[in-house]
Amino acid sequence: MKLYNHISTWAFAGLLAFTGCSQEESLEGSSSLQGFQISVTDAGFQNLSEGRATDENFKTTFVKGDAIGVYAVENGQVVEGVANRKFTMNEKGEWDLEGNPIEYDSERFKNITFYAYYPYQADEESIQFDAAAEDPFASLVSNWQIAADQGGTKYTQSDLMTSSSKAEDGRLQGKVSFTMLHEMALAVLKIPNLVYDFTNGGLDDYSLNVAPKELLINDVKTTPYYDAASGTYMALVKPETNYSISGTYQGAKEMAFSAAGSLASGKAKMYIINDNDANKLDYTLQIGDYLCADGNLVSVDAATVPDNAIGVVCYVGNPQPHVYAPDACSETQDALYRDYPNCSHGLVLSLNNAVLPDGTATSQYHTSKSGTYDTWFDSDEEWAGKFVYCNSNRDGNLKNDALTMFPAFFGYNNTVLMTMVTEEGKGSPSTCDNAYSFIVAYRNAVAVPSAATPWYIPSIKEWQQVADNLTNINKSIIKVGGEEMTSVDNGALTGHYWSSTQRNDTFQWTHGMDGGAYNLICERGSRAGQFRMMLAF
Repeated sequence: MKLYNHISTWAFAGLLAFTGCSQEESLEGSSSLQGFQISVTDAGFQNLSEGRATDENFKTTFVKGDAIGVYAVENGQVVEGVANRKFTMNEKGEWDLEGNPIEYDSERFKNITFYAYYPYQADEESIQFDAAAEDPFASLVSNWQIAADQGGTKYTQSDLMTSSSKAEDGRLQGKVSFTMLHEMALAVLKIPNLVYDFTNGGLDDYSLNVAPKELLINDVKTTPYYDAASGTYMALVKPETNYSISGTYQGAKEMAFSAAGSLASGKAKMYIINDNDANKLDYTLQIGDYLCADGNLVSVDAATVPDNAIGVVCYVGNPQPHVYAPDACSETQDALYRDYPNCSHGLVLSLNNAVLPDGTATSQYHTSKSGTYDTWFDSDEEWAGKFVYCNSNRDGNLKNDALTMFPAFFGYNNTVLMTMVTEEGKGSPSTCDNAYSFIVAYRNAVAVPSAATPWYIPSIKEWQQVADNLTNINKSIIKVGGEEMTSVDNGALTGHYWSSTQRNDTFQWTHGMDGGAYNLICERGSRAGQFRMMLAF
């Protein structure tokens, strides 16, 4: 189960009809047989802080693999064959019933109440379902244990939900719609973002979500669920029970917080920490600084660098092409601006070269002998005019001068073009398949903060930016045990760094760092080079 903040995602799960069963497998006294159908949706938590009936950030949608248990009750008795029946969501959003089918009985179903709960429990005794009680799940709710670790997918395993419903008649006869109610309560923590107030002229503030350094609920160390859409941390608590919240977080300095309360089931309360002024940090961004996996920056002059450093700042300033070189790229064409408008602070070079899972460290750019990956959007109705080409052969006067033809940082643009060729069939994958394998491998190996783009292959302009600052960048890389950028002779056929800028349908622009500048003699399908990644933040 996942949490989302857009109401459009709370659609009913798909319907699944179960047919083809024998009379012996059905409920007794059947007068009209057809498929038994269910749908499941979440009523959500009520947000007490803002007075809204339901806060969309606190709603839940079901995903593949989620399972609910279903009971049927008639005259205070569990209907035979419908006791803790397991329904699991499949990849189509439909609910698959485990075991024998349930047949719809139009007459008898009028007298039956159906009950559902989530998450499914295989041990029926632990549920203690009491069919004769006003609330058959009362014992399950009162004995429910909330885990201390609610991070990630573990959150929903503590989020007990129940529902009761009757089978519909008429046009939708046989359908049972469950609207799940949350039996626990929800404490929501909003910590002020850490804001890097850059002293560099012309740089926007850089804002980061801050996680609790320590969170205690009733003096028990708790790992909350992080909801990226709302930037909040959530922890389930027992309803109708006093609870205490305390902890610390690391902003510009370490801060403490505490709160207490009591909530009814299905209710949520937002606790907002108002320390915004104390969470601003004056910072001068420099080439050689470090970007960490949590988005924090560490100065090149720092005595120690955290183990979660992922790259070195190699450019300070807004790298978006339409800002850097407006004559070469319009705002409409700027893929970086379009996808990541807040990545306006600089560029970061990865600490290491990309390596495939099998250990391959160098490779040809693609498996084909010819072809380009920047032509497909010419005739694409949706994407025409929304990218910049990355083949210098398009201009005969500048075909041998990639820096003049592509004067902006187009690495993200070029990598998106390759991605859409490879993943969406917009062109021939063989024009960039090897390169894309290295991109995927590095993305899988090294996570990036939410305030950054995914890793991408630099353009020739971005590589020149690294070469121009190679000494300082290498010092920072070596300091944290990264892989030093090495130089090759101008014109070398091996050991180069592949760029994402094409020379023509056969050759790729590459860079040799200190060894001259860039060259154009590397045939994509026959020469092996290194893949090093970059990101914007």
